Amino acid sequence: MDIVLTGSAPAAVTAGILLLTRARQLGLLLHVQVLSDETDWVPVEGPALLYAPPLAGCGVGREEGVGGTVIVPGPPGRPLIVSATPHGVDGWFEVGRSGEGAHPATQAYVRLSKDPRVPARRAAKQLRRAMETLGMSTDPAVLDVLFGAEVPPLTRISLALRAGRALSGTRGQPITRYVNSSFSSEDPLPADLDADAFREQLEGSELAWILDGLSTAIRDDAEEWLETIRSLAREDHGRDLPLAHALAELASHLVQLPAHSILPPLGAAEDSVAVGLRAALGVDREGDALRQLIQMYRFLGGKFVTEAEYQTFEVCEATPPGDHIGNWTWFCTQVRRGRRRAEELWPDILEPPQ
Repeated sequence: MDIVLTGSAPAAVTAGILLLTRARQLGLLLHVQVLSDETDWVPVEGPALLYAPPLAGCGVGREEGVGGTVIVPGPPGRPLIVSATPHGVDGWFEVGRSGEGAHPATQAYVRLSKDPRVPARRAAKQLRRAMETLGMSTDPAVLDVLFGAEVPPLTRISLALRAGRALSGTRGQPITRYVNSSFSSEDPLPADLDADAFREQLEGSELAWILDGLSTAIRDDAEEWLETIRSLAREDHGRDLPLAHALAELASHLVQLPAHSILPPLGAAEDSVAVGLRAALGVDREGDALRQLIQMYRFLGGKFVTEAEYQTFEVCEATPPGDHIGNWTWFCTQVRRGRRRAEELWPDILEPPQ
């Protein structure tokens, strides 16, 4: 049987791959063509890390990734984009690979580490020691995950711990042992709190309830660290306050955990990207997810045409937005729709309607 698929390249090609694969498994002869002009294809370039079993099953990102983990390489100077959402349909954020960080809070940490002022470097060193105690790698990329992942705050902590421990290869102490878990009527700090509003809270005593929620093992150190940051902010006009704000926001959620509780367990997608971070940070060559998808399609015998000679089937049509993360969201969404459309078309291929 001969069929022609129409629609966006990711959707039509994905549907073609799945139809050809199923036909081979059943010993059926199926010829699939995609109606598309190759000059109109939009590159979907890496580096990127996500969890998408259907995409991995189509041969995309399998060289470094395992299971359903997809790792598409990219130039070494470009930040890694990561999605902890299944199939990469949203939730993308950046992770720096040059040691400078992508998130403003991570960049503030790097500045403190290089600051000529001794108290600033000491504050950065205290944070590194805390990460080492928890078994985490001190690579700034881990902080990008901690501060930037598009998941709830407590899940972000779980995700960063998993990623940091996978990078370092050590276990570390459970973070919940450093929390009193005492009841507080205060609301956690919002992630979008205005910088001036946070500075007012830092200068006053509004953050004391967060310190009170920490165990005696670290409370004094945390208070000293916060006082150092407060003093430095007066000198540099709050240059590095995004770091204090990001940590305070996470701590405000952490100290409100019930007694003897644990952090939220990670889902398959979150665990996949946490473990895959090490490999994704090391890729250093060009990569194009759409090109890899097309290579698999052609390997299975699929072809591209500019005119339809056989029965056509619409898969899905959508225009890529043009920006890097937007193109990835579009690509992943189209792949999922192509997979669903292949399932819908298969009965019609086996028993064409009369």
